Amino acid sequence: MVPAAQVGPSSADITVDKATKGFLFASATWHFSTDQLPEEAHGDLFTVKRRYFKRDTRCKEAVLRPLDEAAALGLGDEVEVELAISAKHEAEYVHLRDPRPAGLEPEAQVSRYKWNLGLAWYEEIRDSGTNFFFERLPAGQYTLRYRMRAAMAGAFRTSPATLESMYAPEFTAYSAGDLLKVGGKP
Repeated sequence: MVPAAQVGPSSADITVDKATKGFLFASATWHFSTDQLPEEAHGDLFTVKRRYFKRDTRCKEAVLRPLDEAAALGLGDEVEVELAISAKHEAEYVHLRDPRPAGLEPEAQVSRYKWNLGLAWYEEIRDSGTNFFFERLPAGQYTLRYRMRAAMAGAFRTSPATLESMYAPEFTAYSAGDLLKVGGKP
């Protein structure tokens, strides 16, 4: 671990030496952590953007209202998560992780395979978030959605969603972090 004050261009110097004939493949990846949530999405080969919507039902029709940091949810409110992902080139074995805000619970309780948009994936429901595993991610733009429900009052910070090649972690993208507020009474 390198303290923030010591991070700079010189701390990124990496030297690889090879004394024998033949090919050599080398990879270097920076991992970081911070208490400050990213304010915007970042990615190169991949991109991922996350949006939250409050889901209301009116006249048997679902109405989605975008949530921002000023909006507060009530206990029991249904939230729809939209993950907009894109890949500039086809990739294999890609993992999308979307952490869940602590005060919300998933609507789906069972992990399963899903097919949509010409895309197939395994959706894994966990206590801390939802994982999406793509054996093959074709180049293009895709929108994935799932639902959760507000279960506890409070203000909950949510880490960014991350989209990463499982065997080449240098190809990664992350969304902005979010803050969701849940009030008391429904």
